[in-house]
Amino acid sequence: MAKILLDNVEIGMELDADVVDRQGRVLLKSGVILSEKHLRVFNTWGILEVEIKGDVDAKETKKHYSPELIEEANQLAKIHFKHNDLNHPVIKSLFDYWQNHYMENKVS
Repeated sequence: MAKILLDNVEIGMELDADVVDRQGRVLLKSGVILSEKHLRVFNTWGILEVEIKGDVDAKETKKHYSPELIEEANQLAKIHFKHNDLNHPVIKSLFDYWQNHYMENKVS
């Protein structure tokens, strides 16, 4: 099982956990094989990451960044999110997404 950003999800992957919205309503049950339609629904509902069955590292969904770049992204994200509660699950997801997006664009 691995929690991965929606940007890294591929059609045909299988959910390992229910996908729920901010109010806790189930949008999609565990075990569903993802399609293009599911990805569009996730984007519509603001879902940033999902839990996927299997070894997602083999699909190179995780990139390896230098410790310096990780620290730079972390410091900048803290500045951008300084007025937010990072303990809130939605804000934490946005924080993590922002960091990953920043690092991905820096190495591109």
